[in-house]
Amino acid sequence: MARGQDPPGTRAARRRPKRSLGQNFLVDPNLQRKIAGAVLAGEDEPVLEIGPGRGALTAHLVERGVRLTVVELDDELAAELATRYETEPRVTVVHGDVLSLELASPGGDWGRTTVVGNIPYNITTPIIFRLLQLPYPRDIVLTVQAEVAARILAGPGTRTYGALSVGVGLHARASRICKVPRSAFRPIPRVDSVAMRITPHSPPRLTRSAAARVRVLTRAAFSWRRKQLGTILARHPDLNCPRDLIEGVLTELGLVPTLRPERLSPDDFMALAAALRTASFSL
Repeated sequence: MARGQDPPGTRAARRRPKRSLGQNFLVDPNLQRKIAGAVLAGEDEPVLEIGPGRGALTAHLVERGVRLTVVELDDELAAELATRYETEPRVTVVHGDVLSLELASPGGDWGRTTVVGNIPYNITTPIIFRLLQLPYPRDIVLTVQAEVAARILAGPGTRTYGALSVGVGLHARASRICKVPRSAFRPIPRVDSVAMRITPHSPPRLTRSAAARVRVLTRAAFSWRRKQLGTILARHPDLNCPRDLIEGVLTELGLVPTLRPERLSPDDFMALAAALRTASFSL
Protein backbone atom coordinates (compact mmCIF):
# COMPACT_ATOMS: atom_id res chain seq x y z
CA MET A 1 0.00 0.00 0.00
CA ALA A 2 1.65 3.19 -1.10
CA ARG A 3 1.28 5.57 1.83
CA GLY A 4 3.02 8.75 2.80
CA GLN A 5 2.95 12.51 3.12
CA ASP A 6 4.36 15.24 0.90
CA PRO A 7 5.67 18.70 1.41
CA PRO A 8 2.63 20.99 0.98
CA GLY A 9 1.97 22.20 -2.54
CA THR A 10 3.80 19.45 -4.41
CA ARG A 11 2.12 17.74 -7.32
CA ALA A 12 2.09 14.41 -5.44
CA ALA A 13 0.33 16.05 -2.49
CA ARG A 14 -2.51 17.11 -4.80
CA ARG A 15 -3.04 13.83 -6.63
CA ARG A 16 -5.79 11.41 -5.65
CA PRO A 17 -4.86 7.95 -4.36
CA LYS A 18 -5.39 5.15 -6.86
CA ARG A 19 -7.71 2.41 -5.65
CA SER A 20 -6.29 0.02 -8.24
CA LEU A 21 -2.91 0.18 -6.46
CA GLY A 22 -4.36 0.00 -2.95
CA GLN A 23 -3.13 3.48 -2.06
CA ASN A 24 -3.94 4.84 1.41
CA PHE A 25 -1.45 7.48 2.53
CA LEU A 26 -0.16 7.60 6.11
CA VAL A 27 -0.75 11.15 7.35
CA ASP A 28 -0.09 10.82 11.08
CA PRO A 29 3.34 12.43 11.66
CA ASN A 30 3.92 10.70 15.02
CA LEU A 31 3.38 7.27 13.49
CA GLN A 32 5.54 8.19 10.51
CA ARG A 33 8.40 8.96 12.89
CA LYS A 34 7.80 5.86 14.99
CA ILE A 35 7.82 3.48 12.01
CA ALA A 36 10.85 5.14 10.46
CA GLY A 37 12.56 4.98 13.87
CA ALA A 38 12.01 1.20 13.95
CA VAL A 39 14.42 0.90 11.04
CA LEU A 40 17.68 0.21 12.85
CA ALA A 41 20.02 0.88 9.93
CA GLY A 42 22.67 3.52 10.54
CA GLU A 43 24.32 6.07 8.30
CA ASP A 44 25.28 4.71 4.87
CA GLU A 45 23.77 1.30 5.61
CA PRO A 46 21.45 -0.12 2.92
CA VAL A 47 17.67 0.23 3.22
CA LEU A 48 15.00 -0.82 0.73
CA GLU A 49 11.64 0.95 0.99
CA ILE A 50 8.67 -0.75 -0.68
CA GLY A 51 5.87 1.48 -1.93
CA PRO A 52 7.09 4.85 -0.63
CA GLY A 53 4.02 6.59 -2.02
CA ARG A 54 4.26 10.28 -1.24
CA GLY A 55 7.52 9.78 0.62
CA ALA A 56 6.65 10.21 4.29
CA LEU A 57 8.98 7.50 5.57
CA THR A 58 11.43 8.30 2.79
CA ALA A 59 12.02 11.80 4.13
CA HIS A 60 12.85 10.50 7.62
CA LEU A 61 15.21 7.85 6.23
CA VAL A 62 17.00 10.37 4.03
CA GLU A 63 17.55 12.58 7.07
CA ARG A 64 19.20 9.60 8.80
CA GLY A 65 21.74 9.29 5.98
CA VAL A 66 20.98 5.67 5.08
CA ARG A 67 21.76 4.39 1.60
CA LEU A 68 18.18 4.19 0.39
CA THR A 69 16.56 2.41 -2.55
CA VAL A 70 12.83 3.05 -2.98
CA VAL A 71 10.64 0.89 -5.21
CA GLU A 72 7.42 2.52 -6.41
CA LEU A 73 4.97 1.06 -8.93
CA ASP A 74 2.91 4.21 -9.48
CA ASP A 75 4.21 6.14 -12.54
CA GLU A 76 3.51 9.62 -11.21
CA LEU A 77 4.75 9.00 -7.68
CA ALA A 78 7.95 7.36 -8.92
CA ALA A 79 8.61 10.37 -11.16
CA GLU A 80 7.92 12.80 -8.30
CA LEU A 81 10.32 10.98 -5.99
CA ALA A 82 13.01 10.80 -8.67
CA THR A 83 12.76 14.56 -9.18
CA ARG A 84 12.71 15.31 -5.47
CA TYR A 85 15.86 13.30 -4.76
CA GLU A 86 17.76 13.71 -8.01
CA THR A 87 20.58 15.56 -6.24
CA GLU A 88 20.75 13.14 -3.30
CA PRO A 89 23.50 10.59 -4.06
CA ARG A 90 22.38 8.15 -1.38
CA VAL A 91 18.83 7.77 -2.81
CA THR A 92 17.93 5.54 -5.76
CA VAL A 93 14.36 5.53 -7.07
CA VAL A 94 13.26 2.37 -8.89
CA HIS A 95 10.03 2.47 -10.88
CA GLY A 96 8.78 -1.10 -10.78
CA ASP A 97 7.03 -3.96 -9.01
CA VAL A 98 8.93 -5.35 -6.02
CA LEU A 99 7.51 -8.82 -6.73
CA SER A 100 9.25 -8.95 -10.10
CA LEU A 101 12.58 -7.32 -9.23
CA GLU A 102 15.83 -9.17 -8.53
CA LEU A 103 16.43 -8.12 -4.93
CA ALA A 104 19.50 -10.14 -3.99
CA SER A 105 21.94 -9.40 -6.80
CA PRO A 106 25.22 -11.38 -6.78
CA GLY A 107 27.96 -9.48 -4.99
CA GLY A 108 25.47 -7.05 -3.46
CA ASP A 109 24.79 -6.36 0.19
CA TRP A 110 21.26 -7.75 0.44
CA GLY A 111 22.24 -9.59 3.62
CA ARG A 112 22.94 -6.21 5.27
CA THR A 113 19.75 -4.56 3.96
CA THR A 114 16.79 -3.50 6.08
CA VAL A 115 13.45 -3.56 4.26
CA VAL A 116 10.65 -1.18 5.24
CA GLY A 117 7.24 -0.60 3.73
CA ASN A 118 3.56 0.10 4.15
CA ILE A 119 2.37 -2.53 1.74
CA PRO A 120 -0.90 -3.14 -0.15
CA TYR A 121 -3.30 -5.39 1.71
CA ASN A 122 -4.06 -7.48 -1.37
CA ILE A 123 -0.41 -8.53 -1.91
CA THR A 124 0.84 -8.63 1.67
CA THR A 125 1.46 -12.38 1.82
CA PRO A 126 3.28 -12.60 -1.54
CA ILE A 127 5.56 -9.73 -0.52
CA ILE A 128 6.35 -11.29 2.87
CA PHE A 129 7.26 -14.64 1.36
CA ARG A 130 9.21 -12.93 -1.42
CA LEU A 131 11.33 -11.30 1.29
CA LEU A 132 11.71 -14.57 3.19
CA GLN A 133 13.30 -16.43 0.30
CA LEU A 134 16.99 -17.19 0.65
CA PRO A 135 19.15 -15.21 0.84
CA TYR A 136 17.41 -13.12 3.50
CA PRO A 137 17.69 -9.40 4.13
CA ARG A 138 18.94 -8.42 7.59
CA ASP A 139 15.65 -7.07 8.94
CA ILE A 140 12.11 -6.27 7.76
CA VAL A 141 9.73 -3.58 9.10
CA LEU A 142 6.27 -3.74 7.53
CA THR A 143 2.91 -2.14 8.18
CA VAL A 144 0.22 -4.70 7.43
CA GLN A 145 -3.47 -5.24 8.02
CA ALA A 146 -4.10 -5.97 11.72
CA GLU A 147 -5.72 -9.31 10.92
CA VAL A 148 -2.63 -10.41 8.97
CA ALA A 149 -0.36 -9.37 11.84
CA ALA A 150 -2.49 -11.42 14.24
CA ARG A 151 -2.11 -14.48 12.01
CA ILE A 152 1.65 -14.04 11.75
CA LEU A 153 2.05 -13.66 15.51
CA ALA A 154 -0.35 -16.47 16.47
CA GLY A 155 0.94 -19.50 18.36
CA PRO A 156 0.04 -23.19 17.92
CA GLY A 157 -3.41 -24.14 19.13
CA THR A 158 -4.91 -20.67 18.71
CA ARG A 159 -7.79 -19.81 16.39
CA THR A 160 -5.73 -17.60 14.08
CA TYR A 161 -2.75 -19.97 13.81
CA GLY A 162 -2.28 -21.28 10.29
CA ALA A 163 -0.04 -21.63 7.26
CA LEU A 164 1.04 -17.97 7.42
CA SER A 165 2.06 -18.32 11.09
CA VAL A 166 4.13 -21.39 10.28
CA GLY A 167 5.56 -19.97 7.07
CA VAL A 168 6.91 -16.87 8.77
CA GLY A 169 7.98 -18.72 11.92
CA LEU A 170 10.15 -21.10 9.94
CA HIS A 171 12.19 -18.24 8.52
CA ALA A 172 12.09 -15.43 11.06
CA ARG A 173 11.15 -13.99 14.43
CA ALA A 174 8.17 -11.67 14.30
CA SER A 175 7.15 -9.00 16.82
CA ARG A 176 4.68 -6.14 17.02
CA ILE A 177 5.94 -2.54 16.91
CA CYS A 178 2.71 -0.57 17.24
CA LYS A 179 -0.91 -0.33 16.20
CA VAL A 180 -1.64 1.95 13.25
CA PRO A 181 -5.35 2.89 13.40
CA ARG A 182 -7.34 3.36 10.22
CA SER A 183 -7.76 7.03 11.10
CA ALA A 184 -4.02 7.52 10.45
CA PHE A 185 -4.55 7.10 6.69
CA ARG A 186 -6.16 9.06 3.90
CA PRO A 187 -8.39 7.82 2.44
CA ILE A 188 -9.42 5.93 5.56
CA PRO A 189 -9.33 2.14 5.00
CA ARG A 190 -11.93 -0.19 6.48
CA VAL A 191 -9.47 -1.91 8.83
CA ASP A 192 -6.72 -1.06 11.30
CA SER A 193 -3.08 -1.88 10.64
CA VAL A 194 -0.08 -2.97 12.69
CA ALA A 195 3.58 -2.10 12.19
CA MET A 196 5.69 -5.17 12.85
CA ARG A 197 9.27 -6.38 12.73
CA ILE A 198 10.20 -9.61 10.98
CA THR A 199 13.83 -10.55 11.59
CA PRO A 200 15.07 -13.47 9.47
CA HIS A 201 17.00 -16.22 11.23
CA SER A 202 20.76 -15.91 10.97
CA PRO A 203 22.06 -18.38 10.02
CA PRO A 204 19.02 -19.71 8.08
CA ARG A 205 17.40 -22.83 9.44
CA LEU A 206 16.34 -24.16 6.03
CA THR A 207 17.86 -24.56 2.61
CA ARG A 208 15.82 -23.50 -0.42
CA SER A 209 14.85 -27.10 -1.20
CA ALA A 210 13.96 -27.88 2.42
CA ALA A 211 11.85 -24.71 2.62
CA ALA A 212 9.96 -25.75 -0.51
CA ARG A 213 9.20 -29.17 1.01
CA VAL A 214 7.93 -27.70 4.27
CA ARG A 215 5.78 -25.24 2.29
CA VAL A 216 4.08 -28.09 0.41
CA LEU A 217 3.42 -29.95 3.66
CA THR A 218 2.14 -26.86 5.49
CA ARG A 219 -0.21 -25.74 2.73
CA ALA A 220 -1.63 -29.23 2.39
CA ALA A 221 -2.14 -29.56 6.13
CA PHE A 222 -3.95 -26.26 6.59
CA SER A 223 -6.07 -26.70 3.49
CA TRP A 224 -7.52 -29.67 5.39
CA ARG A 225 -7.15 -28.15 8.85
CA ARG A 226 -10.28 -29.89 10.24
CA LYS A 227 -8.89 -33.33 9.45
CA GLN A 228 -6.43 -35.35 11.49
CA LEU A 229 -2.74 -35.42 10.62
CA GLY A 230 -2.70 -39.11 9.70
CA THR A 231 -5.59 -38.65 7.29
CA ILE A 232 -3.99 -35.57 5.71
CA LEU A 233 -0.70 -37.35 5.12
CA ALA A 234 -2.40 -40.42 3.63
CA ARG A 235 -5.10 -38.81 1.51
CA HIS A 236 -4.21 -35.26 0.53
CA PRO A 237 -3.43 -35.27 -3.22
CA ASP A 238 -0.31 -33.13 -2.71
CA LEU A 239 1.07 -35.63 -0.19
CA ASN A 240 -0.45 -39.13 -0.54
CA CYS A 241 2.12 -40.68 1.79
CA PRO A 242 2.36 -44.48 1.95
CA ARG A 243 0.28 -45.58 4.92
CA ASP A 244 2.94 -47.95 6.20
CA LEU A 245 5.33 -45.01 6.41
CA ILE A 246 3.14 -42.56 8.30
CA GLU A 247 2.86 -44.21 11.72
CA GLY A 248 6.58 -44.89 12.00
CA VAL A 249 7.56 -41.34 11.05
CA LEU A 250 5.05 -39.78 13.45
CA THR A 251 6.08 -42.08 16.31
CA GLU A 252 9.72 -41.16 15.77
CA LEU A 253 8.82 -37.49 16.15
CA GLY A 254 6.57 -37.96 19.18
CA LEU A 255 3.46 -37.06 17.19
CA VAL A 256 0.18 -38.95 16.94
CA PRO A 257 -2.01 -39.40 13.83
CA THR A 258 -5.03 -37.82 15.54
CA LEU A 259 -3.42 -34.37 15.87
CA ARG A 260 -4.94 -31.45 13.98
CA PRO A 261 -2.56 -29.24 11.97
CA GLU A 262 -2.99 -26.24 14.28
CA ARG A 263 -1.36 -28.23 17.10
CA LEU A 264 1.96 -28.53 15.26
CA SER A 265 4.61 -25.86 15.78
CA PRO A 266 6.82 -24.57 12.96
CA ASP A 267 9.57 -26.84 14.33
CA ASP A 268 7.18 -29.81 14.13
CA PHE A 269 6.41 -29.09 10.47
CA MET A 270 10.10 -28.71 9.71
CA ALA A 271 10.96 -31.97 11.45
CA LEU A 272 8.08 -33.84 9.81
CA ALA A 273 9.06 -32.71 6.32
CA ALA A 274 12.67 -33.75 6.97
CA ALA A 275 11.62 -37.12 8.38
CA LEU A 276 9.40 -37.88 5.38
CA ARG A 277 12.31 -37.00 3.11
CA THR A 278 14.67 -39.24 5.10
CA ALA A 279 12.14 -42.06 4.88
CA SER A 280 12.44 -41.83 1.08
CA PHE A 281 9.04 -40.28 0.49
CA SER A 282 9.10 -37.95 -2.51
CA LEU A 283 8.14 -34.77 -0.56
